[in-house]
Amino acid sequence: MDTHLFHLLRQQVHKDHALQARLFELTDPKDFLAAVQALAEESGYTLEKADLFEATLAGRRAWHNRNR
Repeated sequence: MDTHLFHLLRQQVHKDHALQARLFELTDPKDFLAAVQALAEESGYTLEKADLFEATLAGRRAWHNRNR
């Protein structure tokens, strides 16, 4: 998994409040993954679905554990 790529994409999303809102509205995990994969492709990167799924799970774990 290319953690540098995920860092770059995360920075891109954090800078764009409209993009954050669009991603936040996606309640279906498949739609969310597809949107992030499309964002990566638009930025000239290729993301493997398995890597994206793992990164999403890691993000969820971090979110749930943030105040523990």
